[in-house]
Amino acid sequence: MVTIKDVARVAGVSIGTVSNVLNGKESVRLQNREKVYKAVDQLGFQYNMTASALRTKTTKNIGLIIPTIVNPFYPELARGVEDEARKAGFTVFLCNSDREEEKERNYIGALLSKGVDGIILLKPKSSQEELRRLNSQIALVVEDWDYRSDQELMTVSSDGYMAVIQAMNLLFQYKHRKIAFISGLMESPSGFGKMRAYEISLESRNISYRSEYVAYGDYSWKSGYAVAKEFVKLETVPTAILAANDMMAMGAMKAVQSMGYRVPADISVMGIDGIEMGKLCTPSLTTVLQPKYEVGVAAFRLLGRILAGEDIPEDKRHIMLETRIMERESVAYADEGRLI
Repeated sequence: MVTIKDVARVAGVSIGTVSNVLNGKESVRLQNREKVYKAVDQLGFQYNMTASALRTKTTKNIGLIIPTIVNPFYPELARGVEDEARKAGFTVFLCNSDREEEKERNYIGALLSKGVDGIILLKPKSSQEELRRLNSQIALVVEDWDYRSDQELMTVSSDGYMAVIQAMNLLFQYKHRKIAFISGLMESPSGFGKMRAYEISLESRNISYRSEYVAYGDYSWKSGYAVAKEFVKLETVPTAILAANDMMAMGAMKAVQSMGYRVPADISVMGIDGIEMGKLCTPSLTTVLQPKYEVGVAAFRLLGRILAGEDIPEDKRHIMLETRIMERESVAYADEGRLI
């Protein structure tokens, strides 16, 4: 049977260093941690976490609950959590709630029964009261939550409101004034924020809000496809379509092209997220990059500080990461004369 001594020998470090790495102590140099991880993988070493938990009163396990595994946005965020957790010697239990409140609640119960040290919860469906109760039981970090409604919850997210402002400003630069918007589900602060940012952007340019230019999708490419088909049937066809995420934008692009319009020569299409798949579209999708991986890293680091018992200052409890434009090929100058 492989022992901790074998791991130390193969890694070329002391037994104490191996023990510190396996117990998640951050005092070990990154180079030595990587040596230990490599040796553990090479030897197939199985660490007795139960015995460790009895000694340290922790399990070195956390839960990560995401709203859907289908959207490529979330696997990249989850990778950020997992990579950072692994450096600290933690194991991540990944749960997919499918945006269902009951399923989310069941997963929370299952994670608590396994004695996880903390939970990272993305776009929660649980009520504020339920989250407060959970926060009193266990270390909790919430992604995409209106922290102003509850200062006790620790939050991390990217700035969806600013992402729409940036997208609209780019479209304005390309002389678009007839801009349709595919909003996502109005179930989270980012959903409301993106909608409000669209409205404010129009107001800032003295452009009238047109209800026929606004529709709601469920973040899937199919919903973007269905909505965009209706946009191009309008008497006054928009010169640009902005979607609240890249998947809906890619669906919109497919719909526009299926109706005989060219992207971007006739109608520009833009998304928000910056998923890798957007590079594979024809034309490649212009988007606003949300730092998905970095959000995952920041979420685990915040959770780690909670687990370490740190007194986190109020201005460090709520992390908001910046977004930036990724200009590719799906946006061009408006040719409004052709579409009127």
